[in-house]
Amino acid sequence: MDANQWLIAAAGFLIGLVLAGGASFWWFSRQLKAAAERVDKVEKARQFAGQQVTQARKQVEALQKELGDLKHAAKTVLRPAVRAAEAPPAAVPEVLDPFLPLAPVAPPPPASADGFADTLVLKPKKT
Repeated sequence: MDANQWLIAAAGFLIGLVLAGGASFWWFSRQLKAAAERVDKVEKARQFAGQQVTQARKQVEALQKELGDLKHAAKTVLRPAVRAAEAPPAAVPEVLDPFLPLAPVAPPPPASADGFADTLVLKPKKT
């Protein structure tokens, strides 16, 4: 081989090396851009989720405050009704006829927290 052939082979090798380097740079730069876009998308989603969490916490705090206010208002409104329900009935003098047997008296229904008797579900009659 003479020197001319060596120079052509070396130039071909260098040109191939440059082309391979350029193709590798192009391919890796595409991969890095795609990864950067994915990272940016994930970061935006994380920020949006953080905003949603902050908003949800504010809503929960407002609802808890409103619930506390309503409980306090319910206590102040229901206190007179509860006191009246808890108060013992006025003493009624009993006049008993010694010749009549005592009739059983049904106890009054218990008052629930809202002041109304509990609702009972009636079973349908079978015919």
